[in-house]
Amino acid sequence: MRRFGRIPSLKALHAFEAAARHSSFTLAAAELSLSQGAISYQVRQLETGFGSPLFHRRTRQVELTPAGKALFRAVSRLFAELDDEIARIFPERGDARLTVAVTTYFVTRWLSSRLGRFLNSHHGFTLQIQHSVNDPNFSLDNVDLAIRWGDGRFPGSESELLIEMPMFMVCAPALLERADGLARPEDVLRQTLLRDQEDIDYWPQWLQAAGLEATHTPDAPVIVDPNVRVQSAVDGQGLALANPLVQAEIDAGLLVEPFDIRLQGYGYYLIWSRNSRQDEALRLFRDWLRDEVANYLADSGNGASGVTPTVVNAD
Repeated sequence: MRRFGRIPSLKALHAFEAAARHSSFTLAAAELSLSQGAISYQVRQLETGFGSPLFHRRTRQVELTPAGKALFRAVSRLFAELDDEIARIFPERGDARLTVAVTTYFVTRWLSSRLGRFLNSHHGFTLQIQHSVNDPNFSLDNVDLAIRWGDGRFPGSESELLIEMPMFMVCAPALLERADGLARPEDVLRQTLLRDQEDIDYWPQWLQAAGLEATHTPDAPVIVDPNVRVQSAVDGQGLALANPLVQAEIDAGLLVEPFDIRLQGYGYYLIWSRNSRQDEALRLFRDWLRDEVANYLADSGNGASGVTPTVVNAD
C-alpha cells in the first residue's frame, strides 16, 4: 500500500533533488532561497512517506542512501523530461538550458569563480549543476554534459580533454618533522593513505611510479569527496593524491609535496552521450569552457599542462 496515497509534492521533490545534487542541505537552501530547516523538513516528509531514509547525515555533508540514489536518478530524469516538454509546448520562451554533472571539487576550486562571467554574458541561459558524477552508478542519461577526472577512457561516451594535470602526493608539513616521517619514498608505506573509491583510486599507480609494491598498500580510509580528502590531509590525517587545484593550500603552507613523483596522462574531460543532442546551449557552454581553460593556462604557472583538445571515441 502506498503511504503517500498520491505522488509526493513537487516542492518536496524539488528540495530533495537540490540537496542530493549538492550533497548539502545548506547549498540546496541557498539555491532555492529557503532556509536549511525548510529543506530538512521537506526531505523528512519524503522519508516519512516512503518509510525509508534518503540521506546519511554526516558531520560535513549528507550522502545519499541506496534508496536515495535511486530516487535521485528518477527525479532528475523526470525533471529533465518535464523541462523538455515545457520547452516543446512553449517554444517561444526560447531559454537555453543545460544540465552539467561535475564534482564539488572542480566546482569550488575552478568553475564557480568563473560561472558568473558566463551567466552575466548569456542572459536567459539556465544552467543546472549536478554533483553525482563520481557516483559508481553515474549515467549520462540524465545530463547534457559532464566534467570528469580520468585518462579519457569513458566507455559508451564521447570525450574531449579539457585540461591536462599531473597527480602528485601531498601531506601536512608536520608529517615531515616526525621521526617516522617521509625521508624516502618507501616511508610512504608506513603512513595512512587517504584513498578514493576503488574504481578511481590512483595510489597503486603512484606507488608503482615510486618503485614500490602496490600490494603493500596498508588499509586506509576511503574518502569519496575530494574536498574532504584534501582537508583530511591538511589536518594531518594522512597522505593524499591531488592535482594543481590544491595550489592555494600549497601556497599557504598547509600542504607540501614531499617527492617529485608525478603521474602524467590524467586530466579533466568533457564527456557526453553519443546519443545526446548537440544543441546550441551545449556548444555555447563547451566553447566558453575552452576559452576559460586557455586563459587559465596562460595566466597560471601551477604545473597544469595545456594540450590541444581532441575528441576521443571511448569504446
